[in-house]
Amino acid sequence: MVFSRLASIVRSLLVTSLIIVASLPALGQYRVAPYLLKQGVHSEALFLLSSADSLRDVSAASDTVQLRAKSPTTAVLLSAVLPGAGQIYTQRYWKVPIIVGFCGYFVYQWTKANDRYLSARSKYTQSVERGESGGQGSAQFLYERDFYRDERDKFAFYFALTYLLNIIDAYVGASLYTFDVGDNLGTGAVVRLSIPFR
Repeated sequence: MVFSRLASIVRSLLVTSLIIVASLPALGQYRVAPYLLKQGVHSEALFLLSSADSLRDVSAASDTVQLRAKSPTTAVLLSAVLPGAGQIYTQRYWKVPIIVGFCGYFVYQWTKANDRYLSARSKYTQSVERGESGGQGSAQFLYERDFYRDERDKFAFYFALTYLLNIIDAYVGASLYTFDVGDNLGTGAVVRLSIPFR
């Protein structure tokens, strides 16, 4: 009963997160549209704006694309409360369905394995009470009980690992949010390589 209710809550969270992710590109247009309508926008800036992994804020004074820093602490807290929320905060929207999908799948598999474990455990307990196999109980039910318990624990571990990776990814995404990945990183830098020959 409790696990079916938990599964329905997970399904509702999945549907809600998918709706939010689907509506994010439309919300992002309000930030980008004023810049696109400006006179004299360079085609390079439009290319950067359209092909960027995240939406960028534009400085009105100098037609250059600049990013506002994101707080790693906020990203971690958001991802800890709701997996995928830190990725929305750092504007890495494409990661949200992956995180929510894996978390939902592992919770679903955990509830299924837990239901089977509880069923096998009760069957084994009843076989012990009936005195099967000299009071040891049915070996088949004992095997099923142990198997489904291990499956349940495995999916709990996978969920915990996905949850932890979600938090780490949000931290890294917020920390590297303003990292410049443009083509002009080496402007003015000269690399000299000298190999001594003897």
